[in-house]
Amino acid sequence: MEETRRAGLPRPRLRLALVATLLLAAPCAAGAAGIDPEAALARAASARRLATRAERVGSRECVDRYYEGAVFAFAAMTADPDPDSRRCGRAVALYNQNLADCLRSATCHRALDPRSRLLVRSPRGVIVVPIVHRGFVWSPADFHQLLDPAAAPRNPSNQRRHAREGVGATQVVRRQNPHATADDAFLPEPMFFPATAVLRPDLDAWCGGAGGPGDVLEFHDPLRVSQVAPTGASWTLASDLDAPIAYLEEATGGLQSGWSGLLNPSQDVDRAFLGMLEPYQPGKIPLIFVHGLYDTPYTFTDLMNSLRSIPGFLDRYQIIGYRYATGLTFLHSAALFRRDLHRFEAAFDPSRSDPGLQNTVLLGHSMGGLLIKLQIVSSGRALWNLVANRPLESLALAEAARAFLADLFFFEPVPFVRRVVFLATPHDGLGVAAQPGGVISERLTRRPEDLRALVPQVERDNPGAIKPYMYGLPNSIGMLRRREPVHQVMRCLPVNPNVRLHTIAGTAKVPAAVAHGDGAVPIASAHHPGAESETLVPEFHTTMNSSDFTLVEVDRILRRHVATAPVSGR
Repeated sequence: MEETRRAGLPRPRLRLALVATLLLAAPCAAGAAGIDPEAALARAASARRLATRAERVGSRECVDRYYEGAVFAFAAMTADPDPDSRRCGRAVALYNQNLADCLRSATCHRALDPRSRLLVRSPRGVIVVPIVHRGFVWSPADFHQLLDPAAAPRNPSNQRRHAREGVGATQVVRRQNPHATADDAFLPEPMFFPATAVLRPDLDAWCGGAGGPGDVLEFHDPLRVSQVAPTGASWTLASDLDAPIAYLEEATGGLQSGWSGLLNPSQDVDRAFLGMLEPYQPGKIPLIFVHGLYDTPYTFTDLMNSLRSIPGFLDRYQIIGYRYATGLTFLHSAALFRRDLHRFEAAFDPSRSDPGLQNTVLLGHSMGGLLIKLQIVSSGRALWNLVANRPLESLALAEAARAFLADLFFFEPVPFVRRVVFLATPHDGLGVAAQPGGVISERLTRRPEDLRALVPQVERDNPGAIKPYMYGLPNSIGMLRRREPVHQVMRCLPVNPNVRLHTIAGTAKVPAAVAHGDGAVPIASAHHPGAESETLVPEFHTTMNSSDFTLVEVDRILRRHVATAPVSGR
C-alpha cells in the first residue's frame, strides 16, 4: 500500500471519494441526452491518466479506468459525431487508445475472456460486459487470446502497410489448434487473425439515467466489415492486417525456417505444409501461393494482404500457402505438394462437387513456378527415362521403395487445378550472371537421407538398371542451372488442356523493349508457350512479390478466372 501512495494513487478508502467526485462532475445531465462533449473528453482524458498511473504499479484498477476513458470518449463522439471536427478526432483517438489499453491490461489481469465477456468495475458495481463476434468465419470458441498489434514482431517480407484508420481497437487473435476437425489439419499451430474491438456503452446508465440494454463489446472481422455505427452515425472500422501475419511468421520460424529447409532439408521433409489463413469455406476458390528458393509463404505477405483488401476478393477466394524444404530433390518436393493437394481435396470435397475447390488457382514465384508446373502435366515415362534403362515395374524393389519412386516419376495432372500463374519462373534456368551463387549454395546443402540411401540400394539390387543421372538428380538449386535435363523434359510434358496459364516476368526497371530479364531470370526463360497472357513488370526478381504492378496483374487474372468459372459464395 505504501508503494501505491508513493506513486500518487489514492488510498482504497479515498477511491470511492474520487469516484463520487467524478460523478458530481459528470459530463451529462441525468440520462444521455444532455452530454457535454468537452466535459466528456476531459473525463476520458482524466480516466486515462489515472489508468496509466495504476498500470505502472500493477494495480487491477487500470482496467476499470481505461474502460471508463473509452466510455466517455464514446460519449464525446456521440455528442459531436462530425468526423471532420477536431474535437471528434480527439474523441476517436482517446476511444481507440483507451479501449486498446483496456483489453491489453484486462488480458494481463485475467479480466477478459475474448470468447465471451469482459469484467469491469464501475460506480454501479461490477459489470459483466458481453462480447459479440461479428462477420467472422472463425467461431467465438477460436478466440483464445488477444495480442497487441503494436507488440508484433517485424516481418522482413512485409514492405507495405495494410491498415485502415478508423474507429475501434485493432487486435490480433491467437488461436491454439485443437486438432479436432478437418480444418485443423490445414491450419497453422498456433494461428493468428485480425479483429477490431468496438465498445457500445449504455450511456444512459453511465450518465445517471435509468439505463438501457447495458454495455456491449463487439469484435468485428476487419476483412469483411468496413463500416460500423456504434453512435448511430456510420464510421470507418479500423483494421491492421499486417500484425497477425507478423506474429504467424515469428511463430513458424520465418526466414530461418526457409534457410533450414535449403541447407538441411532432411530435417524439414515432414514439415511440408499446405496451410490456410482461415477455415475452409465451401464455394470459394482456393488461391494457393508457392514460394521459391530458401523462402517461405511469407514472401507473399504484401500480395496476399493487398488482395484481401480489395472489395469483393474474399467473397470469391480463400488464400492458402504451401511451405516446402527447397533443398529437397526437386521431384520429391513436387510429389509432396501433389500428395498434399490430393489430401486437401479429400478433406473438403471428396465428392468433387465444390465449384470453388474444383477451380483452384496456383501461383508460384521463381522455383515455386516450376513446382506448380509439375501439378498440371502428365509425366508419361519421360522423367523415368532420364534415370533408368528398365521399366520401374520390372525392378526388384521393396513395395515402399517402388511406391516412392512411382510418386516421383509417374503422375497425372491434379484435376481440380484450373489456372496457374508463373511469377518470375525460370523454365530454362537462371541467367548466366545468376549462376555462381546457385552453384556455391548447392555445395552447402545436404542431400535428404532417404534419397542418399535409396539410389545405391536400387543399383545393388538391379545392376545396370540405373543411369548415372539418378545419382545427380537436382535439388531446387540444381534446377536453377541452365541446360538442366529435367528442364528440357518438363518443357515437353503435355499440359492439362483444361488449365489456363499466365506468366509475369520482370524487366529490372529497364524499358520492356530492351529488357533481358529481372536480374536473375531471363525473359526467354520465363516465357511459357500456350500462356493466355504474358505480362512484363518493371521489377527485379526479389521485388516481384511486393510490387503494385504484380498486384494489378494478378487481380486482373483472378477476375478473369471468376468470370469464366463462376462459383457461389459460402
